[in-house]
Amino acid sequence: MKQESIFESHVDEYEQWFQEHSSLFAAEIAAIREVLPTSGVGLEIGVGSGLFASALGIKYGVEPSAAMRKKAESRGVHVFDGVAERLPFKAAMFDFAVMITVDCFLTDVGQSFQEAFRILVPQGCFVIAFIDSATRLGKEYEQKKQSSLFYRQAHFHSAGEIKEQLMQAGFRVDAERQTIFAFGNHTQEIRRGTGEGVFGVIKARKMVRAGSAE
Repeated sequence: MKQESIFESHVDEYEQWFQEHSSLFAAEIAAIREVLPTSGVGLEIGVGSGLFASALGIKYGVEPSAAMRKKAESRGVHVFDGVAERLPFKAAMFDFAVMITVDCFLTDVGQSFQEAFRILVPQGCFVIAFIDSATRLGKEYEQKKQSSLFYRQAHFHSAGEIKEQLMQAGFRVDAERQTIFAFGNHTQEIRRGTGEGVFGVIKARKMVRAGSAE
């Protein structure tokens, strides 16, 4: 992952955005919850300050920023130091994993998805939420990212790109959701599919590879 220093020194600013956009945050949580497994041991990759993990009931996280780890731990999340491309866990340790708007900061998306595959049990679920670059608002994010403290160096992906990387890593796409169709702190609907809402969510399942001992 990259850009750890930005998150390290701007925890309060990160938290403030979600406080000021509580309706958008609620919509994002609702979209993820529609596809999130309701049982099993889960991990959030790039847990940040633990806002999403605590809201979704996820007990474990991995995060490279010490300041963010400290904040997440204050919310009751057990956080490990590490990056998505080299997760500090043995194989098949988690029933599901979640990654929320982290793909745009990764140095190697494919390697990160392979790591998610590795640490999941057979048939385990990987839920990834992302800024969909192919949507109308996604294009606005791209145009305005130079003025953003957090997204200045981000590389946004489309739903098609995310699904391609998931399939290459050995996952099968099971479900898609989308939300945030207009900016502004107001209630947003949750729709099936992707391609219109700037906040896309894809649930993928780990498939057993041919010849695998799993």
